[in-house]
Amino acid sequence: MTEQNNFSPIPAPPPVEKKDIPAENHTVPEYLKSVYEGRYFNPFFSKIFDDDWTAAVGTFFRGGMLTKKVVNEIIEGHDVLQLGIASGNFESEIAKKMNSKGRYDIEDISARHINLTRTRVAAWLNVTLKERDFMFPNDLRYDAVIGYFVLHELPDSRKKAVLERAFNALKPNGKMIFVDYARPKKYHPLKQPVKLFNRLYEPFAESLWYNEIQDFAPKTDKLIWDKKTFFGDMYQCVIAQRR
Repeated sequence: MTEQNNFSPIPAPPPVEKKDIPAENHTVPEYLKSVYEGRYFNPFFSKIFDDDWTAAVGTFFRGGMLTKKVVNEIIEGHDVLQLGIASGNFESEIAKKMNSKGRYDIEDISARHINLTRTRVAAWLNVTLKERDFMFPNDLRYDAVIGYFVLHELPDSRKKAVLERAFNALKPNGKMIFVDYARPKKYHPLKQPVKLFNRLYEPFAESLWYNEIQDFAPKTDKLIWDKKTFFGDMYQCVIAQRR
């Protein structure tokens, strides 16, 4: 007769619930309503622009490479702030690199955009989505602050406010990481089509053709700047580390 050992199963840990952060109820800026109402607040179009395929086409299939540039700057266990929600799988790639360590706070004023992102980052318990206007400061400090294709959607006054917020949110030795459009080379075959598209649908983007991201930042000697461009200078990755 075979002896049987009856062991009680190891008790499962209690489920961990993510707590929703209450919306701060900031007023939606008028420019956002007039220019980006469909993209961020319309149920149909916001879902289309959130799609991975749309994100890939919108960056001429350079999105994966640009995302990787940011991911490579993120260190597991650090605290990260992202200003504005990106399209496609950007947030999940950052969360994957962080591996549920540290704090990953994502701020965006669009509740619909936040709800679309929620499912992409549900697997990582260190991710918090906050419905708020990210230009307004708070007392939290981070090792890295990310702006991924967010500056081109802002009037210049708000570009400055966001760079100031990012700088003030840094811990000592923390860094700001901004990926966005830049001015393509003179004979870039897509230069004129992109310029026309921007003037029709992205009226604040062309400012990044004639100004450096550094120009919108606080004037201080506490930042060390580095800039790299890609795809015939159409895109830029700017990193500023706090001394």
